[in-house]
Amino acid sequence: MAKQGGKESTTLKDKVKQLFRPKPSRVVTSGIHGKDTREEITCTPELLKEIGPESPLNNRLKALREFGDIVASRLLEDNAVEALWLNISDLLDPQASAEARHIALRFVQSLILGQYDRLGIMRAHFFRVVRHHQVFEDIPERLEVFKALSDNGKDITNFEEETGPFLLEWMPDAVSYGRTFEFMTLMVNVIKFNSSFLDEEIVAGLVRHTCNVCNQANSEEEIEASLRVLDAVVCYSCLPSESLYQFITTLCRTINVDKFCQTSWKLMRNLLGTHLGHSSIYTMCTILQDSHNRSDHQLLRGAVFYVGMSLWGAGRVNSLRLTPTSVLPSFLQALSSNNPIVAYEVVLIIHRLIKKYGKDLQQVTWEILTDILEALLKYIQTSPGASESLLMNFHSVLSTVEFLHENKCFNGSSERLFGIIEKFANKRPESSVLLLVSYRAQSIHPAKDSWILNLQNLMDKYFRYELRTPIRIKVLDVLSAVLSSTRHLYEENLIEGVVLPQLGQIADDPDVEVRNVAVQLLMDLAQTCNTERCLDILNIIEKVISRPMDTKKPVSATPEGAAEAKPAAVDDSQLADIQTAVHGLIELFQTKLYKLPSTHACQVYDMLIGHVQSHYQHHYMAHTACQIRLQVFTCLLHLRADSLHRLGLPDKDGNYKFTAYITCDAKDPGSGRSSRATSPPSSLKAKSPTPGATLKISSLPFSKAFSAILTCLSNETEWEVLRLVLQKLTEALQNKALILSGHVSSVEELSSRLCAMVGQRTILEKLQHTPKEFPRSEFQSHMYPVLTALATYHAHLDQLRQRELVRCLESGLVSKCARQCVCALTVCSLEMRDVMVKMLPSVLLRLSQISATVAMAIPVLEFLSGLIRLPHLYANFVEEQYMSIFAIALPYTNPFKFSQYIVAMAHHVIAMWFIRCRLPFRRSFVQYITKGLKSNVPMEERSVSSPSSHHSPSTQEEFRKRSASFTERPRRLATTPEQLISYL
Repeated sequence: MAKQGGKESTTLKDKVKQLFRPKPSRVVTSGIHGKDTREEITCTPELLKEIGPESPLNNRLKALREFGDIVASRLLEDNAVEALWLNISDLLDPQASAEARHIALRFVQSLILGQYDRLGIMRAHFFRVVRHHQVFEDIPERLEVFKALSDNGKDITNFEEETGPFLLEWMPDAVSYGRTFEFMTLMVNVIKFNSSFLDEEIVAGLVRHTCNVCNQANSEEEIEASLRVLDAVVCYSCLPSESLYQFITTLCRTINVDKFCQTSWKLMRNLLGTHLGHSSIYTMCTILQDSHNRSDHQLLRGAVFYVGMSLWGAGRVNSLRLTPTSVLPSFLQALSSNNPIVAYEVVLIIHRLIKKYGKDLQQVTWEILTDILEALLKYIQTSPGASESLLMNFHSVLSTVEFLHENKCFNGSSERLFGIIEKFANKRPESSVLLLVSYRAQSIHPAKDSWILNLQNLMDKYFRYELRTPIRIKVLDVLSAVLSSTRHLYEENLIEGVVLPQLGQIADDPDVEVRNVAVQLLMDLAQTCNTERCLDILNIIEKVISRPMDTKKPVSATPEGAAEAKPAAVDDSQLADIQTAVHGLIELFQTKLYKLPSTHACQVYDMLIGHVQSHYQHHYMAHTACQIRLQVFTCLLHLRADSLHRLGLPDKDGNYKFTAYITCDAKDPGSGRSSRATSPPSSLKAKSPTPGATLKISSLPFSKAFSAILTCLSNETEWEVLRLVLQKLTEALQNKALILSGHVSSVEELSSRLCAMVGQRTILEKLQHTPKEFPRSEFQSHMYPVLTALATYHAHLDQLRQRELVRCLESGLVSKCARQCVCALTVCSLEMRDVMVKMLPSVLLRLSQISATVAMAIPVLEFLSGLIRLPHLYANFVEEQYMSIFAIALPYTNPFKFSQYIVAMAHHVIAMWFIRCRLPFRRSFVQYITKGLKSNVPMEERSVSSPSSHHSPSTQEEFRKRSASFTERPRRLATTPEQLISYL
């Protein structure tokens, strides 16, 4: 059987070769394809019989498979195509098997491809065969046949009028079978090369089916093919107006696919450039306004994108003559879909419009844009799932509009704009809220209705409930400006309604910058407030200056307790508001001291002293705290009292001006206590500002300030503060009316503490920030001037304190401060004679141990000369005390070391003390004095002229006149030892 089959096969091949043997003598030329050099073959009757109905089906199909390649590559003789078709046409009967139909259609395809230029009228016949063959499963073969017949859609000769309707009716089947891409590719060529043969209704139908395919496609390949068909319609045909809506909706959806975004935009731009451009914009606006499209978010987003990009985007279509006003209402309608994608696209489009043409937009356009912004804001606030990109772009839009507003290019409603910003203020940047606050501040003035209520609302929103520092400071600036401009009429209302409610708890605010600005505002307000509300403001300030100290447990104020205390753990940067408050209180005290009511100044005074005392109670020694104490002590130690006990402070030129409303605390002789309200002196009553009324004068107890000074002397560790107190205290002690207005015990305590400080060995160790080289003598040089000034208060010191004072001065005679101590002892000799009687011998002994120097000469000699006129001080002197005096004075008789005045004064002191001493002592003193005089002028130098001889006669005469003042009878003084001895 195998051999027999192989034989039959061989025989069939031989038959085919024999049937299609070439005709060697004929060459055929073709028309449209140019010259065809293929050899022509002849279809023999045997071949036709082999493929005809007479042959068995299997043989026919086998022959057609083999003949297909031959007819595709060889030329057939004339009328061979018709003959072949007649013999195989029965195979296309729908009742035939699928295999037979498919083989027959493939043979027809090969026949068409091979004999394309010689088909002639058979083209129309084959077209009808393809068209009327309605077997669904044969669609791929039919499609291939039609592609071969039309050269893939480029050539539809002989069936031009029938191609369009055929494609329209065939398209659903081709798409359903899954041959969408091939069919769309075929349609593209048909439209490109034969659009003139396609009627409008045919194009409309093709567009409709293509849009449906594009909208329902499951692969990117089909979408791409559909878009190419639509592009061909726009570019090579005429899109029917009835297809415009479906065409646009399709593009609105494909724009949402990233891969086809550029293709869709290019296609839409081509459409908008045609005569249908304005109709397309209208159609898209209709889509946006149609309530049935609310759920189709991709459709709405695409429409918004195309409208915006075509009218004011980067690729705008210049042929469109539409204003933004005509399309923006449609955008507003689209936002009612409440979809984040649509909202995001709307934000992008209007941002592009405002950024590019915002300066040229008219008021009506801005009104619509403002409506859109309000709708967007509402959507963002009601949709917790709003994306970050939407929020970011919405902020960008608002920032762009704000920029236009700042540059006077915004033609819309400022009230509506800032209303939007205000609703979104918690998420807006600081610059935006600052601009909002500035705008709201413009409407806060007495000419506006409910302006105080508006100010309260502004403070509530952007101060009390706001956390950003610059915004809160800006609101305080607005409040300060309002107070400055309206306080003369509405001060009471503003303080009650705004200042106290909003700033009453400013001490608890965690932001130091805000506290600092608020404190400055309160201090400025207190400067001009003369009502009881000033006391309320001061109560707020008192909370502020006490705030850092409330977190530490108070410790003992004694030196021992201070040594054991630990520094307060408060950040120095957090004290800026405290420093501002204290500085403001000092300025306020300087102002209120001369104004009524005087209770304001008294309260400020108490606050300053209480604050300084709290520094030492908490042992707070930060740098800012030290600066605060410097300011307070400077103010307190500048206080002075006149003879009427009126207090005063120096002005810028240093001239003191005393108030008529406050006196220092006058001491009650019976109890030693004082009263805050006293009757004024008669001289002040006459100056009462109200005729017939007595001016009530307040009394300010300086004893509180004195107590703070004593605390400072005991506990202060900052040398800068302590030095200031010592320097200013020396000056203040000269004002007895002020110092003695308090308790006498305060002066005694001051003396005790100063003496303890002089004798304390470890005081330098606890002082901080001293100079690198800071000897004890330098520290004592600041102490002795205070002790010297304190000596004038001997009447208020008991003898124990006086002895301590003299003993301290005596100990300073052997230090570098000896000159100051001698001067102080001179004062003590005059002021405290009872104490000096007992302590003078030790003082003289200590003075005799001092080296004779030019700097010490005059103070020492003046001290000795002054004692001569105080007989009760040396009434009990013995020989040793006189010897000490002569030992002190003799070194100053050296004319080669000291000036003539010092030498003369030394001789005078020696002479006067020699005269005042007891007669039994004089004989023993002569030899001692003579020896001392000679030892100070060596023999070999006596012949040398004294330095005094170089002075002119007039100078010597003047000297004699001055030196004569030491005696009651002027006489010529002895200038040599021999003259002095003869005089004695």
